[in-house]
Amino acid sequence: MLDFVKSLRRAMTIAGFILLAATVPTKIFAQQSVNVGANDIGGVVTSAKGPEAGVWVIAETSELPTTFARIVVTDDSGRYLVPDLPKAKYKVWVRGYGLVDSPKVDSEPGKPLNLTAVIAPNEAAAAHYYPAIYWYAMMKIPDKSEFGGKSNIPEKLTQSDWLKQMKNIGCIGCHQLGQESTRTIPAVLGKFNSGEDAWMRRIQSGQSGEQMTNQLAGNFGGAPFKYLGDWTDRIAKGELPASKPPRPQGVERNIVITEWEWSTPDKYLHDLISSDKRNPTVNAYGPLYGSPEYSTDNMPILDPKTNKVTVFKMPVMDAEMPESLGPGHAASIKPLQPSAYWGDEKLWDTRANNHNAMFDRKGRIWLAATVRGMDNPAFCKKGSDHPSAKAFPLEKSARQVAMLDPKTMKYSFIDTCFATHHPQLGYDENNTLWLSGTGPVAGWVNTKMFDETGDAAKSQGWSPFV
Repeated sequence: MLDFVKSLRRAMTIAGFILLAATVPTKIFAQQSVNVGANDIGGVVTSAKGPEAGVWVIAETSELPTTFARIVVTDDSGRYLVPDLPKAKYKVWVRGYGLVDSPKVDSEPGKPLNLTAVIAPNEAAAAHYYPAIYWYAMMKIPDKSEFGGKSNIPEKLTQSDWLKQMKNIGCIGCHQLGQESTRTIPAVLGKFNSGEDAWMRRIQSGQSGEQMTNQLAGNFGGAPFKYLGDWTDRIAKGELPASKPPRPQGVERNIVITEWEWSTPDKYLHDLISSDKRNPTVNAYGPLYGSPEYSTDNMPILDPKTNKVTVFKMPVMDAEMPESLGPGHAASIKPLQPSAYWGDEKLWDTRANNHNAMFDRKGRIWLAATVRGMDNPAFCKKGSDHPSAKAFPLEKSARQVAMLDPKTMKYSFIDTCFATHHPQLGYDENNTLWLSGTGPVAGWVNTKMFDETGDAAKSQGWSPFV
């Protein structure tokens, strides 16, 4: 997907390694062992314990059109190479399990750079860098004996329902539970008698506050607040994860990661697309297209070769239609309670509501996106002669389909009667676009027919689930 991966082995010369390791100081060894090209930064990472294997070296710059960072992993001898860097001045530092971040050092491509890692002074300092899931795994789960109406958990819920909510499709679907901002309670939210009370207030924050409250306080009868509160209370008292994450091993150390900041701080990206997974050479080295979902109509487009970001404002058929927020959506028009970070500011204002997208073999992008208001056109409803509507008429849909051609930036509306969530292109001759989130029906778009006719009604169909 990205034009930056260079094998670490290319940059390493190992002739005489055993002899040199035994007889030459680390600084000289690094200069002789890491072949730093004109566009690379490389060297050796050591600490008071010697060479540090399996730790990350991060090179970041704000001198490019957008903030850019490239991350690599050290080998068994602590050697690293950050390859193929754009020309700029970089801040470089070390991060790893068992460490705290080292001081950031200035550097530029083409220069060897040995780095000194900093051993964590205690277990708590080390745990600060653990993956979120290690902290989230500290959450207690109700025993099976507490289900079936034997506690304050609603009688209809099973332990499997609880686990699904807490581990798969609930909070974890949008939030990286366990990272610092979720395993602590922001002081700005106020003082509370218990962690349980704090969580009752916390989830009301922002434009998803109503939906989070309805889920936890409504569908789950408020029972999760006890467990969420217990979790953050124990962490506040100093409890740490029971397990320690291993450092990257084997081929994990060959991965090179590049990160860009390509949206704005008050918006979010729900997804991105770079190619057609059926034909992964489509859009090779080309731009990445972001899906900002409820946050904005502005689709960020990142060119990974130039590190430039442009924005395409996704239109709707009726510019005066209501925002895609409020009833029927997973976000509200206004915050239910002030956010710990943004106060009572309204951040999200979308109409297009692009959830995610897929490339087709022609290099076009098919989007699950809103194109008009909730009320369906007549051909979807009872009395229509549309074959699918005759079998199962549909009155409303919150999100439909759109198509963007990057060559012309033409944006086409495919007004579906069924709602949409995740698009998936098939392998058939009609290049059928299948959609999830379609409610009581299975819905599809015959993209070949749409290309030939431009007729959205004729090109779609749906069938009820039985």
